[in-house]
Amino acid sequence: MIALSHVTKHFGEKAVLQDFSLQLGENGVTAIVGKNGSGKTTLLRILAGLEKKYAGEVSTGGRIAYVFQDLRLVPTLTALENVALVLDNTRRAEAIRYLRIVGLENEADSLPGKLSGGMQQRLALARAFAYGGDLLLLDEPFSALDEEWKQNMLDAVRDYAQTRPVVLVTHDASDVAYLNCKSVRLD
Repeated sequence: MIALSHVTKHFGEKAVLQDFSLQLGENGVTAIVGKNGSGKTTLLRILAGLEKKYAGEVSTGGRIAYVFQDLRLVPTLTALENVALVLDNTRRAEAIRYLRIVGLENEADSLPGKLSGGMQQRLALARAFAYGGDLLLLDEPFSALDEEWKQNMLDAVRDYAQTRPVVLVTHDASDVAYLNCKSVRLD
């Protein structure tokens, strides 16, 4: 079970999370919404184990895939290599399948710097889907996408969430409405 129980996190005098609790189901999308500085990214970092200094209890278990706001693509690897990077040697041939899910199969040999911002976001999603794991964390993964690709990626996330939990940070209420998902507001 993935859960946060009575989590409090301060940055200096400012509490960004105060006695926050959340329990995720075995699958489905939970959207985290709120103003800038309300603790959305900090919450993801705590779930990912990247933020260590907080009060409360966190239980995640297993592997966690994470699409960061800054994407963290390897600039010297092609799109295909960026996805294959998270696959073990026996599964590397699957990398093209993940590129196909995000519509980048024709860009397999392109370096991230040659891709548009939206294409880079889709590549980061492909890599996270390939990595798999028990939990997918998404930090504003659609901000650079046009409407058509945003709808396609929302559909891909919804499909992915049928078998595991996804936590999506978004500022866009239409994402929450489209996914018809549980929503938690941080303020």
